[in-house]
Amino acid sequence: MNKYILMVIDHLLNPKKHTKKQLNKNADDAYEDYIATNDDEAAAYAANAAFDVYDNDATNTDYWVNEYFMETGENKQDYIEAINKDNKQ
Repeated sequence: MNKYILMVIDHLLNPKKHTKKQLNKNADDAYEDYIATNDDEAAAYAANAAFDVYDNDATNTDYWVNEYFMETGENKQDYIEAINKDNKQ
C-alpha cells in the first residue's frame, strides 16, 4: 500500500482528520519519493494527488487517485477497508 495515497483517500473520506501541516508533509514526502524513483508514473500520480489534497483541489485529486490505481492495478477498496479498520481502533 502506498502511504501517500492512503493519506489522500483518508483525507477525502475524513476531511477533518488531518491537519494542513500533515497534508503538506505528505505532499512533500510523496514528491521526494517520486524523485527517488526516477520518474515512476505511479509515484508521480501519488505525489500529484497528495499535493492536490493539500491544495484543496478535489477535482484533480480524484483524477490522480484514479490514475494511480489504473497504473498500479491495486484495489482502491483495499485502501478504504484499511482506513475504516484503522478508524475503528
